[in-house]
Amino acid sequence: MRLSKKAAGIVAAVTLFTVAAPAAAAVASPRSTCYGGRVCLYAGYDYNRGQADHWRDFVQDDSNLADNNWLNWDFSNSWRSMDNDTSSVRNRIGCSATLWQHPGYTGSHSTFTHNSNDGLLENNAVGNNRASSLDIWCR
Repeated sequence: MRLSKKAAGIVAAVTLFTVAAPAAAAVASPRSTCYGGRVCLYAGYDYNRGQADHWRDFVQDDSNLADNNWLNWDFSNSWRSMDNDTSSVRNRIGCSATLWQHPGYTGSHSTFTHNSNDGLLENNAVGNNRASSLDIWCR
């Protein structure tokens, strides 16, 4: 009887780990959600609502977004460059984040404080589909 309880415990633990592990890999969401500790960029305006779900989340600076590809709604690589292709942003990192027009943190820029969102970057200095670098800074 002890072996059965032990085996049942192992099976339960493996099942729990299998169910929990995929959720841990999903750090952001393509459909407008952005979890804490992340800056999420979206290719579509209004955080991709009603559009193709190309998105990406960041936890640190990136001096050249051309080195990154958007992720698809299913977390697969879209093979589409992020350079000059961001239309909306959500900042949940706990610090300010600045989108810059050119690589290397140069050109026009827009800063987003913690918990700020912008569903249409067209109304900002960085502009729609013009971001090429992301600077995350904490004081």
